[in-house]
Amino acid sequence: MEIVDIGALMAAVRARAPDGPLDRVEAAMAAGEDLASGGDELIGRFVAEARDAGCSWTEIGARMGVSKQAARQRFAQSTAVLVPDGGHKPRERLLACLEVAGREAAADGAAEVGAHHLLTGLFEEGVAAAILEKLGVRAEAVRAAARELFPGAGQPSELPPPQSAEARDAVSGAEALARRGGCGYVGTEHLLGALALDPGSRARRVLGSLQVSIPAIKEELECYLSPARQRRRRRGKAADGACSFCGRPGGDGLRLIAGPGVRICAECVGLCNEILAGGAASL
Repeated sequence: MEIVDIGALMAAVRARAPDGPLDRVEAAMAAGEDLASGGDELIGRFVAEARDAGCSWTEIGARMGVSKQAARQRFAQSTAVLVPDGGHKPRERLLACLEVAGREAAADGAAEVGAHHLLTGLFEEGVAAAILEKLGVRAEAVRAAARELFPGAGQPSELPPPQSAEARDAVSGAEALARRGGCGYVGTEHLLGALALDPGSRARRVLGSLQVSIPAIKEELECYLSPARQRRRRRGKAADGACSFCGRPGGDGLRLIAGPGVRICAECVGLCNEILAGGAASL
């Protein structure tokens, strides 16, 4: 499949630099750089189309003959400018949420990825999504409120726009929360904290319009943002309460493992392992 007409390109180079052969070499190099840039944009548009269709970075990387990390680094423009750069590694779930935020901004016709787009992106997966859904906050409601408060001024586009200063500050704030909590990574919980706890952010205004309790978000985030509670979680100590599956209270030798809004006892973990080993779908 011949798409580029070499003869036409040579004619364009001669027209651009008619005076001498060395000038034409320079003009040819410039034309080659333009072609390479255009090729990346072409591939990037179809990568974005594949992502919108639900294809994973692993699948895209395999088709390109590179690793999923290489494919993401080259074409995930919305995340490349937003990921923390202070030494704390962002989790895959956070990267996925940042990608969604970029697509949300593009669909809105926004000039920049804003904090309200980051808030919508958090519903993709991870701890933040579990916390918001536990509090009764739904992605559709957040998206509608964000578009009403901050309508995009342009037409929807295929590629995400650049990040806003507010969005960059939010991701930097997420890294600061991770560092303060003694985490070696930046997760969706840290970004939720940075967005919800900033009283001037667009994300906070969206949450306020939906009458979402900020103290309730802060309480749910406490075990992830507090250094003392982080240490407890890493040691596997369970919070006080009962197993969310069988209802048995903790204590008296029954160990509970706490997760975001749920707890499970060791006996239920063993039962789950038996079900999975036996191939059963349910009790």
